[in-house]
Amino acid sequence: MRISAIPRTLLLVAGIVLFTWIGFSVFPGHTYLQSDTQIYLPILERLDSPGYLSRDPVAIRPHVSYTIYDEVAVSLHQAFNWPFEDILIAQQLIFRALGFLGVYLLVLAAGLSRLESFFVAALFHLGAALLGPAVLLVEYEPVPRAFALGLVFLALGLLVQRKPLLAGLAGSLAVLYQPPTALPFWGVILLGFLFDRQFRRGAKPLFVPLLVASLLLANLAQLQPGVIEAQTFFGQLSPQLAAIQHFRTKYVWVSLWAGHDIWSYLAIWICSLWATARLWPHFTREWRWLALAMPLGGLLSVPFSYLLLEVAKLAVVPALQPARALVFTVAFGSLLCGIAALYAIRGGRRLEAFGWLLPVFALPFRVRVLDILHVTSAAEARQFGLWMALAALASLLLTAVRRNSLQFGLSIAAIPALAAFLIPFSGVTNFPGFQQKPVEELASWAGSNTWGSSLFLFPDAGHGLDPGVFRARSRRALWVDWKSGGQVNYFESFAREWWSRWQETMEGEYSTKRLQGMMDLPVDYFVLQRRNRLADIKPVYQNERYVVYDSRDLRNSSTSLRKGTDD
Repeated sequence: MRISAIPRTLLLVAGIVLFTWIGFSVFPGHTYLQSDTQIYLPILERLDSPGYLSRDPVAIRPHVSYTIYDEVAVSLHQAFNWPFEDILIAQQLIFRALGFLGVYLLVLAAGLSRLESFFVAALFHLGAALLGPAVLLVEYEPVPRAFALGLVFLALGLLVQRKPLLAGLAGSLAVLYQPPTALPFWGVILLGFLFDRQFRRGAKPLFVPLLVASLLLANLAQLQPGVIEAQTFFGQLSPQLAAIQHFRTKYVWVSLWAGHDIWSYLAIWICSLWATARLWPHFTREWRWLALAMPLGGLLSVPFSYLLLEVAKLAVVPALQPARALVFTVAFGSLLCGIAALYAIRGGRRLEAFGWLLPVFALPFRVRVLDILHVTSAAEARQFGLWMALAALASLLLTAVRRNSLQFGLSIAAIPALAAFLIPFSGVTNFPGFQQKPVEELASWAGSNTWGSSLFLFPDAGHGLDPGVFRARSRRALWVDWKSGGQVNYFESFAREWWSRWQETMEGEYSTKRLQGMMDLPVDYFVLQRRNRLADIKPVYQNERYVVYDSRDLRNSSTSLRKGTDD
């Protein structure tokens, strides 16, 4: 390496670290125990210590057989005694940074300069939330999909840089973390290998790591501890299971959301196709394959999912969720429009650059890009104004300073950073605020004052996040909660059990009369919100949000359960 190349490399690393941290701490942000980690953490805790959560229906049915997510986390936890939270968040930061590097390499291979490539990658990592299929361009939580997606973008970047062995290693590691997320990448590789002789020559080294990863994954699946029920890969969904999924996991059934959302995804795909046509002379053979196949493949995943699940009723589809490949339609829409904008800036074409930047800046605000044109509230007006202002600022400023390397470099860094700080102030909320302190205090009390096999129920929690946070923090089992219902995609016996428990205890409005009907359940503690505290029955614990009752006290009470006050 030349000496002059070292500072550039250090600057690139520093820039990736800086923008990874901005994205993590500001926008699009991060969460923990507000989504799927509510499921994964209890599974990890039980795999690490089988004595815990033995009565929890989620923890005893791990769905991580076909991923190394659990092996990595548990191994590091046992080897170094690091908390699971630190292990998962560290991986989240690493794979976000690797994904940033992959996008940077992708754009660099399209003929842009280092600074221009960094700008497009930084805008890309403002993220996008695909509400229909419930998937994110930049995942907020440290879950397998987040790790695999970062690795897929790294593999794509290495592929267009013509480093097939490294691309194969990154893509194979993505398979090990979550096969469905990596499948679109390998599908494009296979298409190129089969139908393009020139592509085939360079792609052969890709398949060696994939073969090794596939064998490793198969062996790990056979050795998965704690499995009491295998995931169903063959056969058809029963009508009852289909009905439960319609109720709890609507995002899997594309007919429930595609009628409205598909038009925005078509608009994004058309923009990407238009940008591809403009950029075609600048693209290498590998880039051309990706630019055409990845966005189109994501779009076609919607009818593909419909046919497999809603027509053929294949039981494996809810676990694979093929429609989530739409994330690549959005991803390449952002990338291709961003690259086209920078070429327009190079030519001093401000208006054209502004047009290409509009979809790039629209996606962090709302993936339903057509809806953003319908302003019906003050919040939407603020978002519309900021969206237009950011696109205009970027096109005008970068065009004006493009010949001054220092000013251009400063603008390249300032505009994405400014967007990351301003977008949340416009009213865009990627995830709701959640005060975890009261539930963590409750979990701490339960961990210190109840048996490890104790079973809890939050009968007035509804769809709230509190029960799942409690289970993860306290390592105590729950009878049922809303978040755990997401597992109905994986195990039919769990789906039936969850549905029965949910209807029996949680469906509909809470009442003390309903609480009385729960006294025959094998629940040890009932947790109520303070507004629903009971008169004449002393709680075993209370704080600013919760009161906890021992089920024996409720059963032995000489008075009927009724709402009251202890003030």
